[in-house]
Amino acid sequence: MFDKGASQGGHRSHLRFYIFMATLVLGGLFFLLYANENSHVGSGIISAIVGYSGDVTEQLAGQDQNSQPDIAQELNQLVGEGNKNNDYRSIPMSLSFNRIPAVEKNATIEGVNLEFDDLSTTIIVNGDKLELNNLKEVSLSINNFVGTFNLEPSELSLSGTARGIEVNNIIFSSEKDLPISFQGLNYKHLELLNVELKNLELPEGNGELRVGEKLRYTLENEEIKILYFKGAMIVDKKYSNDSTLMLEGDVKGLYDSGDLLTFILH
Repeated sequence: MFDKGASQGGHRSHLRFYIFMATLVLGGLFFLLYANENSHVGSGIISAIVGYSGDVTEQLAGQDQNSQPDIAQELNQLVGEGNKNNDYRSIPMSLSFNRIPAVEKNATIEGVNLEFDDLSTTIIVNGDKLELNNLKEVSLSINNFVGTFNLEPSELSLSGTARGIEVNNIIFSSEKDLPISFQGLNYKHLELLNVELKNLELPEGNGELRVGEKLRYTLENEEIKILYFKGAMIVDKKYSNDSTLMLEGDVKGLYDSGDLLTFILH
């Protein structure tokens, strides 16, 4: 009889212990969820999930909470390290944004697709002026472009060579690369396909960012800095006075000036 009572008391003690531990675990989970929605703690949680650089995490954690970290210095350091050991992993990203960056780069671009009605800009192909008389709108496709391009919010300039050019479904091709150049073309729609860009900076604006399959983030008056991007860049001004920028591809390293989202992918 004594042994039976002691056994029942032991079971009740273990049961109370399990209930107590389960309550602690559930309470901790609720606290993390609450913090993720209501404070900057959520940034750290998200950053850890998508691969925040451990070195940078420790450096930022050691700084005074009231001071602003020198993000540019951190990013430059990480870019240098990434160029040396190439150990950064890429993550798929899609971004819609209402501001167009100024970009001037040497690049290899699989495809450049343009729609425009600016017939005042001279386009030189293989040393000859491209005649666009009696056309209201022009659709221009440039295949396998290699050279320099200068993107502005409303204009595009480029100078280089291409393997093929198509104007309103009329194809120009050659066994050799075709030189092509123009300056200050006012475009309505622009697509850069499979373009590779480093140190891309987007001015302060609004939009939506998606990283991987789970992270979705609304941007409000925030600047975006991207260490490395490869994919499609689309700028559309056809249907609104406001330009729309779309980025769809792989990214290595991204910084958001809003201080709600800061992470380095590696």
